[in-house]
Amino acid sequence: MEILQNLISDDNLAWKKSLDEHTDSFLIKLSHDSILELEKKKDNLQSSKINDFPILEHEILKLEESYLIQGNGFFILDGSCLENFSNENVKEIFRIISTCFGQLYVQNIKNEKFVTITDEGKSMKTGGRYHQTKEGGSFHTDSPQWSKVPDFVGLLCIRPAKIGGISKFVSVYTIHNQILKLNPDFLKLLYKKFHFDKRNEFKENESPTTFEPIFKYEDNELKFRYLRNYINDGQKIVNQPLSSDQNHVLDQLDKAIHDENFSVSYNLSQYDMTFFNNHRIIHGRTSFEDFVESDKKRYMVRVWIKNNR
Repeated sequence: MEILQNLISDDNLAWKKSLDEHTDSFLIKLSHDSILELEKKKDNLQSSKINDFPILEHEILKLEESYLIQGNGFFILDGSCLENFSNENVKEIFRIISTCFGQLYVQNIKNEKFVTITDEGKSMKTGGRYHQTKEGGSFHTDSPQWSKVPDFVGLLCIRPAKIGGISKFVSVYTIHNQILKLNPDFLKLLYKKFHFDKRNEFKENESPTTFEPIFKYEDNELKFRYLRNYINDGQKIVNQPLSSDQNHVLDQLDKAIHDENFSVSYNLSQYDMTFFNNHRIIHGRTSFEDFVESDKKRYMVRVWIKNNR
């Protein structure tokens, strides 16, 4: 496979921390005309669909092509342009924009398409889901335990944390380059399949794990799925704990992913939205300290999207 032997030099694909210095390459403001469209239907957003907003729809589809398909893989919509809308208004706008990208996945056995991300006092070490904790550092792609992972992920910030909770974005192509430079044999192992723990969300007579590679290349696109805890636990579930060689390679992968030289950091503010390609963006956050008052706690909303294309 050619990609296993050659470094990717396209800066749109294999970018590094220096992208931090060029926020105009990922931070977007909705146009005045799109905002006007939304304001005119401010009282009816709950019953509105994306095709009720032709200017907004055209703008979002251009962003999808320019950033999620062809560009650096992610963008952030500046929430300051939505300051005249209520929290409930903004949630509906987030829904409307998200559906422009494609079909919204049900994310859990509760049949939720919109999942709240807030600290519920849980921990990854005791089986908690990442979005239920205030822990940071677990860089991953979303839902790696699904056979068909979401194509895009959307996050809406309703309230940021008191301190921390800064979003991190890493290019899969950059990490692929780093592992190839380090040792091509490591990369070959990452193209082999691993068991991912489904975290008890599976039906009767269904496998408790998904068996898929971390890296794969298909349709001329590099794709990546990863959450270290899910692999560690998945391998144990099938009585095949990671070997010393596998652990060593995953440790090297984690080291590359967490290298500050490769990640873009952005502290999402109220009403900011971020959308990213879940096949080629690894994301995470820093740990955070929250407010004591429940109505001030960090509060995000997440969607998983199946691309229409």
